[in-house]
Amino acid sequence: MKERITQLLPFFIIGCVLFMIASLHGGFLDTFFFGAEHAKVQGIDYFAVPKSYINLTEGRSIFDTWGGAQYGPYSTWYLAHPAFSVFVASWFSFFEPLTGYWLFALFTIVLMAACGYFISTLTTNRFHKNLAYAIMLCTFPTYWLLYVGNMHAPLVLALTLILVSLFEFAYSSNIKRAQNLLFAGLLISFFSKPIVLLMLPLFFLLKETRLTTIKALLIYGFVSLLFIIVPVLNPESIGWTKMTGLFLDPAFIKENMNIYKNHLVVNEYMKDNSIHWLNLIAQSDYKLMHIDVFSLPVFLDSLLGKALPSVIYKLPIYIGVLLSVGVACIDNAKLRMESALLLVMTMSLTFFLSYNTVWEYQFTSFLPVLAMLPVLKAKGVFYSGSIKTMFIIGIFVCLPSLYFLFHNGDFQSSTALALIRFTRIVPILLLFLMMAFQLITIVKQHASLKFFKNISLAPEKFFFE
Repeated sequence: MKERITQLLPFFIIGCVLFMIASLHGGFLDTFFFGAEHAKVQGIDYFAVPKSYINLTEGRSIFDTWGGAQYGPYSTWYLAHPAFSVFVASWFSFFEPLTGYWLFALFTIVLMAACGYFISTLTTNRFHKNLAYAIMLCTFPTYWLLYVGNMHAPLVLALTLILVSLFEFAYSSNIKRAQNLLFAGLLISFFSKPIVLLMLPLFFLLKETRLTTIKALLIYGFVSLLFIIVPVLNPESIGWTKMTGLFLDPAFIKENMNIYKNHLVVNEYMKDNSIHWLNLIAQSDYKLMHIDVFSLPVFLDSLLGKALPSVIYKLPIYIGVLLSVGVACIDNAKLRMESALLLVMTMSLTFFLSYNTVWEYQFTSFLPVLAMLPVLKAKGVFYSGSIKTMFIIGIFVCLPSLYFLFHNGDFQSSTALALIRFTRIVPILLLFLMMAFQLITIVKQHASLKFFKNISLAPEKFFFE
């Protein structure tokens, strides 16, 4: 039976992708998404991408999405790294908006398929190879990513490359390949959406990843600086004085630079390229209580009818940082890298639990984690006994949300909203708790203080070993 499924999977994947493309045109899957049925959002995130580069060529801010001539029928606000506008968005700026949208959808499919490919290289099991492609390409979050046209696929690729690199560190003698994959993954994330910033403490502490991380950060810092100080790359700069003043005044940022509080009005501070980083502060405490937001903070606050203290939602991040220290203290190299891989998978889930504004397409970031699980089970990792349960729980994220049960009725009640978000956020929370428990157990059993003794005896080796 399994062999038959293995043979049929490639045909299922091709059929699924073709059906998704057809649905983008015909709306066959609209009933599963609020945005498709009750709002005009197809391509809404895409149109801001080429517009950012068009702005730059006309001497306007990359982030002045609604300034100048309109590009496309509507758009959300461009927020990616300004370098992404030059290095990627420029490719699509020469096409008419709708033509560019369809090309960007194909570009996204190629990147998601590339994620499946990199994970498939980790195993000789044909079923697991095909399953990796199926998970990356044939899920409802993937379809919604194509529908809204968000530039999230590069981040999914970045996470995939980082996971694959840590797998290679643990099981392969080809350390150079592992370093190259990590380097590429870090840079792709840095120059699109910097979600990997939370993982940097771990990568600094691990001797296997430290030097590669430093190199990637140096390039990131240098290129980012260019996009701040070079006038042609930051045409509406507010200047160093105002910019440094902003970093010292988070209250001002939260009050005046939150795009939702400003009712989608971009002020002078938000036209400077520094907004890419400052926006993390601007939205750090703000909750957008919208039906299409699927974060744990919005899920719980809506369910309870009151706002819980924000520190509660930051606990997953704090746990991840503490576990980074613990994992670095594991003496056995193979076990340390296996644990590091599990920790990165765990930390990638903190985005859904700790960040306030999570859209449904962003659950594609979870797909590489899910696709890795069967491969890791076959390797016999220390948490193999839990992987089957983890995988079953994770599958719910690939399925449609329960919105389709309410789309013809009251889908704005607290009960309906809780159920709509349930199959997205609850599986992620359960997986985080399971993974964190596995890591705590292994750290308690195998961590030692030898790591800190080595740093104190030879601190110069910490950075260059």
